[in-house]
Amino acid sequence: MGLNLHLYPSDIRFESRMLKATNSLASTGKFSEIHLIGILEPGLAEHERIDSIRSIWRVPLSKPLPIPKTRGLQRLLGWTAKILSRYRREDVSIVHCHSLEDLPIGVLLKLVHRRVRLVYDAHELETERNGLKGIRKVTAKLKERLLIRFVDHTLVVSDSIAAWYRQAYKRNAITVVRNMPSTNGWSRHDQPSSVFRDRFGINGGVVFLYQGALIRGRGIDLLLSAFSKVGKDKHIVLMGYGSYEPQVKQFAEKFSNIHFHEAVKPHEVMRYTAGADVGICLIENVCLSYYYSLPNKLFEYTLAGMPVIVSKFPEMLNFVAEFENGWDTTVQEESILNLIERIDRQDIEAKRRNCLKARESIGWSSEERKLLAAYAALV
Repeated sequence: MGLNLHLYPSDIRFESRMLKATNSLASTGKFSEIHLIGILEPGLAEHERIDSIRSIWRVPLSKPLPIPKTRGLQRLLGWTAKILSRYRREDVSIVHCHSLEDLPIGVLLKLVHRRVRLVYDAHELETERNGLKGIRKVTAKLKERLLIRFVDHTLVVSDSIAAWYRQAYKRNAITVVRNMPSTNGWSRHDQPSSVFRDRFGINGGVVFLYQGALIRGRGIDLLLSAFSKVGKDKHIVLMGYGSYEPQVKQFAEKFSNIHFHEAVKPHEVMRYTAGADVGICLIENVCLSYYYSLPNKLFEYTLAGMPVIVSKFPEMLNFVAEFENGWDTTVQEESILNLIERIDRQDIEAKRRNCLKARESIGWSSEERKLLAAYAALV
């Protein structure tokens, strides 16, 4: 077959789903080349070879004109024009769009090449994202409704999101490919380490970990307030970056059981994850995409042998109910506080044993089979 293009408007440094999917597709030997196409940012290479099949092209964009509120649109139009110019005469077989933002390019390439198959990989419920509102939300809904008719197969990350797409667009060619991490190397980190205890001088007690974006909708305010009131033998480490970082640092200075840790590189996440006793994945119901979410960190925590606290939302509830590897709570301070105070070492060890059992049935290998089956149906 010819080229397989994967589009995503980022610098493609931390796009784990994109990298896993293309690695799986490269292993089939069915594509002459696989190109991952993003946007060039300062300090990065425009062209980067990943392996004999995969390469990255970070598209260089001109400086936007000083027209208010059009910078994003100008960048997107410039990105689209350069991709179309390069690939309009290439032997492209499948275009894989990793967001709604780049779906128009995929549709245009399909119209140019005719025989191109188009995959729409919705990393979340695209038109119901956090922060999407007003005219931007109306435009996103219109765009998706108009363009999805050109899509040959849709990939989504949870059963609830799949049901939403089927109902909204009356489409059947939808496959759930959960955003599970590769299990390579996780078995080396199934025993708790002392990385956080050593860093913050924690002697005894229970260490809870929140890892990820420190932003609105992730329960950061509630966690800080709850841990400021629990017994000092219950510690929380918030590891990541985002707009809430200054607030986290302020609480860390004031309370001895609250700790901030800067974000770490992807290949180091395993080691740090294993440094805690309980993982936290509390998502607030600020948008439908969050309510239907099944975050990657749930699988990372479980693969590290660490039980999890999750929001009482359908996908996360199903996950901990299936494996009995954690606790659920309403995203309210009183409920969170009561749960944290109730969890003891005996509870943690019981849930931990279930985490280690669950590792046998989760991981990217199970999702890879579904991805490859969807691709096989296209050709």
